[in-house]
Amino acid sequence: MALAVPGIVTFYELHPNLKRRKYVSVHGNENLADWRLTIARLPARQIIKFTMFTPRQLPVHRQHFAILQWRLFSSVRVYPAVEAALKEGRPVVALESTIVAHGMPFPQNLELSQRLAFILREKGVEPATIALHKGDIKIGLHPDELHELAESGDAIKCTTRQLGLFLANQKSPFWGATTVASTMLLAHQAGIQTFVTGGIGGVQRYGQDTLDISADLLELSRTPVVVVSAGIKSILDISRTLEVLETYSVPVVTYQSDEFPAFFSPHSGVATPARCDTAAEIAAAFSLNQETFGLRSGMLVAVPNSSPAGEVVEAAIQNALTEAADQCITGPAVTPFILKRVAQMTAGESLRSNMALVENNAAVGADIAIELAQQKRGKVKGPSICSGKPRSRVVVMGGSVLDYIAKPTNDLIIGTSNATLTTESDGGVARNIAETLGRLGSRPTLYTAVGADARGSAMLSRLRENNCDVVVAPAKTDQRTPTYLAVLNRDGDLHVACADMDAMKNIEPLDQSAMEGVDILILDSNPPLNVLQKTARLAYESGVKVLWEPTSVPKASILSKDDKFLSYLSYATPNFDELLAMDTSNTDLEKSRVCEMFSKKLTSEEVLAFLSEIMFRVVNRMDDGACLVVTLGRNGIAMVKRSRHDKNPECSHFLTDEIVVANATGAGDSLTGAFVHAILLGKTPEEAVRLGAQAARLSLECSGAAVSPEVSQLIIR
Repeated sequence: MALAVPGIVTFYELHPNLKRRKYVSVHGNENLADWRLTIARLPARQIIKFTMFTPRQLPVHRQHFAILQWRLFSSVRVYPAVEAALKEGRPVVALESTIVAHGMPFPQNLELSQRLAFILREKGVEPATIALHKGDIKIGLHPDELHELAESGDAIKCTTRQLGLFLANQKSPFWGATTVASTMLLAHQAGIQTFVTGGIGGVQRYGQDTLDISADLLELSRTPVVVVSAGIKSILDISRTLEVLETYSVPVVTYQSDEFPAFFSPHSGVATPARCDTAAEIAAAFSLNQETFGLRSGMLVAVPNSSPAGEVVEAAIQNALTEAADQCITGPAVTPFILKRVAQMTAGESLRSNMALVENNAAVGADIAIELAQQKRGKVKGPSICSGKPRSRVVVMGGSVLDYIAKPTNDLIIGTSNATLTTESDGGVARNIAETLGRLGSRPTLYTAVGADARGSAMLSRLRENNCDVVVAPAKTDQRTPTYLAVLNRDGDLHVACADMDAMKNIEPLDQSAMEGVDILILDSNPPLNVLQKTARLAYESGVKVLWEPTSVPKASILSKDDKFLSYLSYATPNFDELLAMDTSNTDLEKSRVCEMFSKKLTSEEVLAFLSEIMFRVVNRMDDGACLVVTLGRNGIAMVKRSRHDKNPECSHFLTDEIVVANATGAGDSLTGAFVHAILLGKTPEEAVRLGAQAARLSLECSGAAVSPEVSQLIIR
């Protein structure tokens, strides 16, 4: 939330010696979220007082001061991807943890959470599931933490009044699950304006007698957050709930409907207080309330449930309510009775409909968060790289794949079962290159495609943690995340591989806006052929240097037949076999002779004698000044540079030390990423190859990942 008018922001930190010292004081228009993140990074278990005084933009006779205090007795842990999004002004959507811990059984609760994250990230929005964990307030969860919460089964439901009690109780279980009310409060304190849930609480049936009214309504009256839901749960008294919200001056709108929804059903028979047809309209109304009129309430956005199963569930609810009345069930016993009977009558339809409506809410909430971010910053990263300027000097386009690597413990025997060491890791040529660049500090933008499943969403979430921006091509609902199965030989070299890359068909060519501010575009060969050709041509015509990673021998052979495509390239990084495939003038006899020679350990003179002519032929088909880098396994790395003024390219060879290979699947990609990182820093191609060789060595020695985490420690001199 940006302060609308000049004010005063002051922090105090209470040290163990109880001497209070001013931490920082700032005057003027500031981004409140940035200061809250500053607080969150201070040492845990210190008491911090945060006070904001800001005059509202009202007539002088009504002018007064708002005071906000945040006392933290426990540490606030903001997930790195959420923190980065808030600091950069990108949209973030809060998600409650009660829906994970108590809303549905495992593993459906985990699948829903992963699906919500995918829906949000597909639109360029960062999800932030809020929970309490081991005395910490968590703003955003790591995928492993989300899995633990979903599977725990003993998380305590914590509404606003229970937050302090839970955190102070040392005997509490590890997990505390936040409700609608407590999620709103913590989201607002973290600077998040949009919150997506299933449905909110309200006035219970017969609430006029029991005074059973949800704390969600009170929190909506005092916490400025847009709450996107499927309305009020239909087991509650919808009319009386709307009356309470009116009394509390909470704006209530229905998205694209004149009838307020009944959670499972779009029809309640109750007219909506207001209708909004676009996310922009909702965001504008919310901002006017906060900044122009100084209201401190939230806004409830009700999104009608479009799932056909919803009507069946709603009919079951009405039948259950009739049964409850016939059996004289009243008060607190009504809700559990209805839920049990609905589950029995619908045979699981209520769960499926519940999941569908939350996903629908997430899509609408993402659009609202984007509009709010646009209003605050004037621009926002959208769902496609084609719609905005990349924030990086390097864009990587191509495959993100789940790698399954099987390495036999003895010599590989064809036609029978082999004992192997099998690992699963994140892979894909473009993804590996992007991770290497991110670990080295270049912050690339990766344009890729994954399936509409939890595995793809989790993989991209891990990539964002490694300093990479990710843009995902839209996927079909039944599409799988690409997978790559590699069988190695005993020495760790590739014996055979199988790839399921159907999702790559979703990648489309980049447009002109995607080239603005970019120095290097890296292409692997996984996207469709026409997409690679169009994107390479556009980059070339825009003055962007293009690097091509051939990816496989068949793809290297196909694309190398296109002289135009090769002429757009400033760099190419094939391995030995891919180089031979790129040389279309090479005869099978010559290729066979060269392959036989390279099965041995060669000296630099022998390498250059056998490869220089082939490399010259390939690089001369590339752009003026192009550089061709060829990985040769045990024979090191060969490089040839095409001079702009000399028709005789310079060829050089780099020997590498003998190492024990644990995994060769990401070594070449690590080399390519480190090579580009060095080029971006202004290093010579020779210096870039040496850094690439170091990165490749680390990844060759790493058995648990395609790209070694130790790449982050490399220093270029």
